[in-house]
Amino acid sequence: MIWLLLFVLIFAFLMGFFQVSIWIMYSVVVVVIVFFLFRIPLLFGRDTEKMMNFLKKSKRPYMQFLYYLLNNDLPTAEKAIGNIRSGKMKRLAETMLLMEQKQFGKAKELSGQMGENKSKWYVLANIAMYEGDAAALKQYQEKIKDPFLLKMLEVDQAVCDGKKEEAVAMLEAIIPTLRGFKLLSAVQFRKRIQEGRV
Repeated sequence: MIWLLLFVLIFAFLMGFFQVSIWIMYSVVVVVIVFFLFRIPLLFGRDTEKMMNFLKKSKRPYMQFLYYLLNNDLPTAEKAIGNIRSGKMKRLAETMLLMEQKQFGKAKELSGQMGENKSKWYVLANIAMYEGDAAALKQYQEKIKDPFLLKMLEVDQAVCDGKKEEAVAMLEAIIPTLRGFKLLSAVQFRKRIQEGRV
């Protein structure tokens, strides 16, 4: 990442030194940014194996945590949380782990420390669903604007109600339309349902 930014800085300096047209400079910057975005499979990727390899090879602790969590290696995922420096990301990771361990009380308490965002509302809606609190579920669901998270709540509801085949069918219907991390999460969730881990 640092090498890429250094390269862009040197390239921009050289283009300025040789007085290249501003439109050519903008075009080159756009091409570099697009190239960089498509090199990260978690953004627009369609190959889940590449995404899992990207997470596995990543040096960032949050990415390593996601890799272990998606592979259901919860003890190693818990250890990886200790290496996450960002307070916001650490709370999110801890909440995700608690949800996976079905420790809803602790997850609810920890999500109260999170800022007002879609992750918080999704977690609280999921907890309300498992606790059977329809009023709270509706309240949190209304705050979620992301169609993917709303669809995932429907899938969670089907799993909670014991309709696992229906949940798998819903996931299979949306998987072709997804890209990046959303695709990876949906595929991994379908795998967990099919293996009976949910």
